[in-house]
Parts: sequence; C-alpha cells; structure tokens
Amino acid sequence: MDALAPTELTEALQTDVGDGLRTVAVGDLTDREYSIVYIRDNIDETYSEDMREEIFEEMVFEHISEARQTDLFPPLGSLEFTTRIFEDGINVVGWDEEVAVFVGLDPDPTLIPTTVEACRRAF
Repeated sequence: MDALAPTELTEALQTDVGDGLRTVAVGDLTDREYSIVYIRDNIDETYSEDMREEIFEEMVFEHISEARQTDLFPPLGSLEFTTRIFEDGINVVGWDEEVAVFVGLDPDPTLIPTTVEACRRAF
C-alpha cells in the first residue's frame, strides 16, 4: 500500500460508509507499528492506548495465522479479510504481505461489502 492509500481509503470509507465508520488504522506488520488514520470522537474515548496496542498486536498474530488458513483452503486463494461481528460493532481486517488495515464499523452488517470493496481498491 503506498503512502497516500490510507488517506484515500479513509476518504472513500467516509463517503461510502458515512456515519457508520468508527475507525481506520493502518499497520506495518514488519516493523510492528501502526497509525490511526481516522477515529470517531465517541470511539476514541472508549479505548486506552494500551488497548489499542493490544488490538494491533492481535492483528500481527492474526496475520501470522493467516498463512495456515490459506493452506487449508487452497482453491480459494489467499485469505484477504476477516470480519468480526460483535454486539455493538463490526471489525474488518485486511492484509497484504506488509500492511494490515483495520476498519471499525457500527453494528450494521450491510456496511461490510462496501468496506471490503473500498479496501480492495486501496491495496
């Protein structure tokens, strides 16, 4: 993902998902660093810095286990995204070899296809 892609992705998600967008974060899996590109004010208040670090570390571990998932389903190709639907929100995570993108959404499953499509355009 190039340097402009996180900003472009965020703008696309703000347009396509609208008020349902909670968070956009991009992480460098090799250096284990991340940046929050966008976070809605009421969501920012609910997560401490330690919680954010733990979430990113989990994304790194998930990326490592992604290879196993790809091996289990070879006809499907590489695992590109996971979606977790919680009671009060949805998390969509996507990867390439070096970069992970985390998108937090309101608990509306109709936002998932739009989110995945925007992420695909950014990669």
